[in-house]
Amino acid sequence: MKKADMSKFTHVFPAMVTPMNEDGSFNYEVAKKHADWMIDNGIGGIGVLMASGEYQSMSLEEHKAYVNEMVPYIKARGASVIVGASRERVEDVVELMENARLAGADAAMVLPSFYYGQSQSEIIDHYTYINEHSGLDIMVYNNPNVTSGITTETMKELYKLEHVRIVKDASMVIDVMTDYIFEADKTEDVGVLCGCDYLLYQAYATGAIGWISMTANILPKLSAEFHKAMIIEKDYIKGREIYKKLYPVVNMTERFPKPTQAVKYILQEVYGFEEGICRRPRRGLNDEEKKLIMEWSEIAELSKTND
Repeated sequence: MKKADMSKFTHVFPAMVTPMNEDGSFNYEVAKKHADWMIDNGIGGIGVLMASGEYQSMSLEEHKAYVNEMVPYIKARGASVIVGASRERVEDVVELMENARLAGADAAMVLPSFYYGQSQSEIIDHYTYINEHSGLDIMVYNNPNVTSGITTETMKELYKLEHVRIVKDASMVIDVMTDYIFEADKTEDVGVLCGCDYLLYQAYATGAIGWISMTANILPKLSAEFHKAMIIEKDYIKGREIYKKLYPVVNMTERFPKPTQAVKYILQEVYGFEEGICRRPRRGLNDEEKKLIMEWSEIAELSKTND
């Protein structure tokens, strides 16, 4: 029944930060400029309201309003869109997914419950309910750092669901991602995307079809070139050299404890995008943190790749 075109998911998807004014309202003008810049630099997909987009700090109404504004805009630029739609109440997940579907999104990224520790059978039930109540394709999101981890046996069952098309693995353990990839290979209609920036080379070399990326917010051209080298050109030596260039930033985005603030700061300080504040509970960076980000990421030099 599946056998759908996977090309719309075979991209780098920047987990796009959400620009906000001082009062916490959305700055759509900056959001569109940022999206345009990433697409113009070779990015073929955008992740809207994922964790770095601060979806956890938004009401359902705000989430839907942002999706309704940004998804059609990005789609009109020819890029695929995956919308973060995780919520504790599964009914809220479905509500957000249906809104995203009507706005033109290609899929929704959905976690298991992120407070209650679900059993594996409850995880299957969670995604089965979503599959049956929304017509939007699903990206199953494995992140045992914030939710119950999904075993390979459970993932094999989830692959059978009609709308499960892709998986994001952020376990930060390469053998977990490898198991998912090798099981997906057997289906031919499910793909795995790397969800850990510093494991992207290993993930692509093993068979990941794409990357959900914090890094691509600030290095879109280099991120797109890496994807092209690995997926289209299948030049793993070239890909490794690009990965080495990306490595300072992918290390920072995964290991610095305030990655959303770091990305917004770099976008403003280095590229001039007025990204604004982060909503509570996130707070701004101090001077020491700002200095650390610039030194750790080596972004002043790497940003020249987007000139």
